[in-house]
Amino acid sequence: MDRYSRSQLAELSGVPARTIRYYHSLGVLPKPGRAGKEAVYGDDHLERLQAIAAMQARGLRLDAIREVLDAEVPADGDWRELFDPRNPDTEPGSVIDDDQLSEVLGDRRPEILEELVSAGYVQPHGQRWRIPEPAMLTGALVLYDVGTDISLSGTLRTLIRTRIADLADEMVRAFRDAVGTSYGGEGVRPDLIRFQDRYRAAAREVGGATLAAEIERAVRELED
Repeated sequence: MDRYSRSQLAELSGVPARTIRYYHSLGVLPKPGRAGKEAVYGDDHLERLQAIAAMQARGLRLDAIREVLDAEVPADGDWRELFDPRNPDTEPGSVIDDDQLSEVLGDRRPEILEELVSAGYVQPHGQRWRIPEPAMLTGALVLYDVGTDISLSGTLRTLIRTRIADLADEMVRAFRDAVGTSYGGEGVRPDLIRFQDRYRAAAREVGGATLAAEIERAVRELED
């Protein structure tokens, strides 16, 4: 088995050394071995960092990642099975059966299902149902419970997607313009891929909180 120093592990994985130490403190990355006074890492640490990055890209927070890594996964499988859209127990971007849809919608189902299908929150998928964006569906149900009809939440969904798409375009262009100067310097394609992999999970964490804060600001200003 190959052995790496923390700096070598950081270089191979693309995860900063300080983040590696943070992962140790959270328990999502095993502690290193020791060679004298030096910390020593192996291929298992590298594979774990790659798995963490992949799960973050799917939108999982670190506490959820720790639970996944602590779970007993069959010897002939891996954590990815937990998030395979073909698995009926999966959540992100899932295809679910009729009973599971009833669990999601609860007693709202008879009065709301047709509207959800019309708005694209729920899609028939053979004998099952596809939920393209679980977070958006959850938001629509929350808004419905406080008196906002599905057609209005669908309008808000379109507005959010349009504005976020514009913002994403601006961010990627800004990053692209910095390639070769202030950031990676390896060329447009490698640096954009690195940007995407590293910032996608952060965007999930920060974007929702930022939008909530801005909505609160807009409401206060409207009241004033």
